[in-house]
Amino acid sequence: MVLLAPGEVVYEDERIRCWNKDVIHKPSAIVQPAKTSDVSAAVKLAHQRGYRLVIAGGRHGHDCMADDALVLDLSKMMAVNVDVDQALVTVEGGARLGDMDRACKEYGLAVVTGTNPDTGVVGLSIVGGAGYLSRQYGLAVDNFHSAELVLASGEIVLATRDNKHADLLWALSGGGSNFGVVTKLTMRAHPVANVFGGMVLNAALSTETAAAIVSNWRDWLLVAPRSIGGAAVLPCGAPVVPMVIVETDQAVVPQTDGPKTTLSRVPSLQGALGGCGAFGACVSIKLLKTMQYHTELQPLLEAHQQSGHYFDSSLIVRELSDEVISCLVQATRVDHPNSEAAVIIFPLNGAISDSEVADTAFTGGGRGAVGEKRPHRAFWIIVEAKFKPDSAGMNRAKAVAWSKQLNEKLRKFDVSETAHTLDGNMEGAMRGVGAIFGPNEARLHQIKTAYDPDNFFRCNRNIEPAKRG
Repeated sequence: MVLLAPGEVVYEDERIRCWNKDVIHKPSAIVQPAKTSDVSAAVKLAHQRGYRLVIAGGRHGHDCMADDALVLDLSKMMAVNVDVDQALVTVEGGARLGDMDRACKEYGLAVVTGTNPDTGVVGLSIVGGAGYLSRQYGLAVDNFHSAELVLASGEIVLATRDNKHADLLWALSGGGSNFGVVTKLTMRAHPVANVFGGMVLNAALSTETAAAIVSNWRDWLLVAPRSIGGAAVLPCGAPVVPMVIVETDQAVVPQTDGPKTTLSRVPSLQGALGGCGAFGACVSIKLLKTMQYHTELQPLLEAHQQSGHYFDSSLIVRELSDEVISCLVQATRVDHPNSEAAVIIFPLNGAISDSEVADTAFTGGGRGAVGEKRPHRAFWIIVEAKFKPDSAGMNRAKAVAWSKQLNEKLRKFDVSETAHTLDGNMEGAMRGVGAIFGPNEARLHQIKTAYDPDNFFRCNRNIEPAKRG
């Protein structure tokens, strides 16, 4: 275990090693455990001495660094173990998506996660975890098998669906880092090797065309086979609507690329992308081919998600209506703060909506109560307000104002949130959790009381212990 203190060169290097440079702070110290017992010792000491603890995994989260706090940096715990016979993958708390994808590639397996290889697996997964496989296999939380945690007391526990800590595993399935430090997470894997798809660049010279392209894409995804995944990007100020389109059904995908690997061989995509344009675009460039899921598809959006200064946020809309689309197009084509910001849209229908709202702590994605008809029309909207810092702070102010204004406009629609914090100043952590967990909130307060009655793990979208009396 390594302890880094202010004034040390390595401390300075480590505290700025965040994907979002807007969340760089000056912690009291950074501790880097090498194994679970190290985590246990660090947590126990911090709890006994009343230190404020911040957990850093992949360092994409807004709450991975804080002033005057003890940062528990899991970057030395990045092991990935693939159990081929059981189709299970176990990652340590500091493993990133790229680490897991590379380990799974050898066995033709994939785990439902995000779309940026640099993201931490655990941090992303315990607040939901959506990716290109989600319409077919659900969210990351729908695929949890077990988790190893360190509690505030330093106790190490294993939570499974059928042991005495089953409630704890349920709480982790969307409740974030409120209950302990996840040192190992085991998830179900699925057979995925090659996929067919790639990037489609749609010309959209007018706001009307941009809105029509997104609307047509939405309509197609609402009826497309569940093996279809993807995302749409609205880059600020640009006359294009880039999209990722992918078919993951291994029975359909041509497993080798070549002259005969054309769109006509993938009927599920042909209907939407055939003809001279795509989704109603006058001109579109289709960069589609048979590609390797782990090393070609997964990094496809990295160009839109480079490290920098961000004030980003996300919301889930129960329905991506024409009014919502118009709001997004107006914000990115007319009212935008700069040419670096963007809005990214992911579908949250299909298998995601099959789960009942009580199955996991995560309640978004059109999940409903037992017997309730689900519309399967939800989408996840990520507002990436990227900016270049300037000495006067004007660029940040514009990005912050734009992000907040767009969020306020979107809240007029039927929206929900996830346990992601909203910005580096932890504004998101100060909001109530009712908008995130809905009918699951009361149960989460009870589990918090059982496992963290002192609210030691509070640097997050905080679920407080149930009030006494």
